[in-house]
Amino acid sequence: MRERINSGIRTGVMTLLCIAGGAFVVCRMAPFAAAIYAACCLMGGSYLLLYVCAAGGITLGAFGLLGMPYIENGIVEHSGDVAVNVCRRYMLLLACVLFIMKMCDIRRKREGQRGRSAADGNEGVLPIALAALIVETVFSDSGWAVGVGRGIVAGIVYVCAFYILKPGILAVTSRVSGGDWKREAGIAGYDTNQCIVSIMAICAIMLWHIPDDIVGGIAPSLMAALLMLLYVVYRSGASYGCGLAAAAGGILSVKTGNMGWIPWMLLVTVVMLIGRALSGHRRIPACIFYVLGAVLAAVAAGPGFICNAEIGHAMGEGRLLQRYGTFDWTTLTTYDIIVCCVNLGLPVMLFVAVPGSLLGKSADDISPACLQAAATEISRMTSSKMEDMANTFRRLDYTFAGSEDPGISLSQVGELVDGFRRQIERIGEAREVSDEKLLGQMRELGMEDVRVTELTDDSGRNRFYVVGRTTGQGMVLSRQVAVILSRYFGRNIRVGMNSPSLFFDDYRMAAYEESAAYRGMYHVRRIRKYGSPVSGDNFSVKEYEDGRLVMMLSDGMGSGSLASCESCMMLDTMEEMLEAGFPPEYSIAFANRCMSKKNQGRTFTTFDMVVIDMYDGSMTSFKQGASLTYVVHPGEKGNSVEVISSTTLPVGVLDEADCDIADINLSAGDAVVMVSDGISDMDTDGVMNRLLGNIHIGDSRKLVDEIVGKMLGQEDISPRDDVTVMAAVIGRSEKSGAA
Repeated sequence: MRERINSGIRTGVMTLLCIAGGAFVVCRMAPFAAAIYAACCLMGGSYLLLYVCAAGGITLGAFGLLGMPYIENGIVEHSGDVAVNVCRRYMLLLACVLFIMKMCDIRRKREGQRGRSAADGNEGVLPIALAALIVETVFSDSGWAVGVGRGIVAGIVYVCAFYILKPGILAVTSRVSGGDWKREAGIAGYDTNQCIVSIMAICAIMLWHIPDDIVGGIAPSLMAALLMLLYVVYRSGASYGCGLAAAAGGILSVKTGNMGWIPWMLLVTVVMLIGRALSGHRRIPACIFYVLGAVLAAVAAGPGFICNAEIGHAMGEGRLLQRYGTFDWTTLTTYDIIVCCVNLGLPVMLFVAVPGSLLGKSADDISPACLQAAATEISRMTSSKMEDMANTFRRLDYTFAGSEDPGISLSQVGELVDGFRRQIERIGEAREVSDEKLLGQMRELGMEDVRVTELTDDSGRNRFYVVGRTTGQGMVLSRQVAVILSRYFGRNIRVGMNSPSLFFDDYRMAAYEESAAYRGMYHVRRIRKYGSPVSGDNFSVKEYEDGRLVMMLSDGMGSGSLASCESCMMLDTMEEMLEAGFPPEYSIAFANRCMSKKNQGRTFTTFDMVVIDMYDGSMTSFKQGASLTYVVHPGEKGNSVEVISSTTLPVGVLDEADCDIADINLSAGDAVVMVSDGISDMDTDGVMNRLLGNIHIGDSRKLVDEIVGKMLGQEDISPRDDVTVMAAVIGRSEKSGAA
């Protein structure tokens, strides 16, 4: 449903752009209509729907239905035949664009490029430019020579307009549909500056279509220009703000017949930029300095400058401002003040209502020191990944030592290296979170120049990186930032390992990770066979950074030192393989092959492993000749017990042996109990099932002690083998910002 809504919004924005582009034909800007239509077609959507919208815009513009001031008034002043001729000419041009885009789409399908993003292609640019030349030449009413000249100009303007407007259309349609426009623009080869300049060009086109005066001096064109100015100055700073101020002022000057709008808009912009430099990137001070700048500009020009859109005519009446004279404040009426407040106040009200996700700083407005701190941390993380890879190969060398056939091919080593490469690449794919709500909360905490990026791994889990410093000589705890991130994203987020615990007045970068939904409390108790110097059972319990809890239990053949050596070797091999990044299935097969060749089937060991994902509670059991594993689910009328058994041979009997794999979903309060053969040998009458069905699941230590005590306390039962009991109790993770 969400995808459909985003797709609908995206299509709606493109239809509005096509209507605006089509209406531009009245200004001899038909190439802009074709450029916008072609770019929107590349972004996706219905070609025919976009064609209808562009054609509708042509009709509105040609017949003067928009009420906008035209650069070329001939279409309006002449008969309707002229307007009909304009519609016929430019609708034919759009039909040519539709045909060319369809042909390009068919070619992409035939070449198997359907999955490629259309936004990164420029199909049909030259054919459409040629079509514009032909249409202008054929429909010219001033002779072939003039027609060819106009056609060449139209083709050139189309090509330029296409490359200027395409980045902005990509950015706008991606943002409104919930996409990452920076990432999509980067894939298409555009940087932030190109996108922002393109968006400013689109804003200028839209300003031409907004009426100057609707009722008694209310000026939508002025309000739209001020709203755009507020947004651009707040988000992008001086260069883009001054550029838009000059462009918007020029458009207002042409539409109203008064060049005073250019310095008026620049004055408002200068005051806003002063406030931005003094107060930083905050919305409320930006609004205050906008109001101050608008008031100063209004006083300098006179309220009548803003009270009437038909200023060229009103100035001559004497009641307002004389065209080149001064304003008589005594003639100002209450209605004039109300109109002035509406024209200047409504933009700031709309700006306050803009979602914070659309108000983040642009990339070139971030402090160089902040970017340097982020780059340094990324370099450190990359170096750390390379060190992990080196350590991985060292562990593999240790694991393979003494084996004639290591059992691993060069292609598998290559896959391991490629996995590290993907991890390093993922570091650079972090998405910037520019929501003003989040950044504002961090500034209230005492941070400034904050930059937050989000990284999603292959399993869909998120890591966050915060770069910033404190104001003055203050300090901010990293866990305080974690609390804000948790509240904003609605997840339990904690400070990552090896991250600084404090932010100072120097730039620092801290990593944050999404905490698991569950936590495991585990305990192990091992009892050796009577008369044996050591236990032949060995175990391993480890929590990995990716949220896995891995519990392993191995029982060597017989008891004593030899059995202990065999089971210990099995666990060491598995630990090294899992640390190296190999999946459990391959690790078990590799360990089985190595031990089989080493022992030639003379000795063997059982192997039992449980892997619990603490993020979603999923559990996977791996068994080779191992004893039973019990999964206990608490209930009001007793516990339900699931039993996982093994039907395969132990490790080391054959070179190739199957492994029993079972998947179970756990929830808070469940317990997983793993036992060795010493317990199974004593369970002759279903005692273990009855015991677990009525046992209280609470503390893991008490759970293990009760199992061992009651199983060993049976009458006429004595342990004939080493006994090991492992238990993990699953609980809900606590809400904490600490690591």
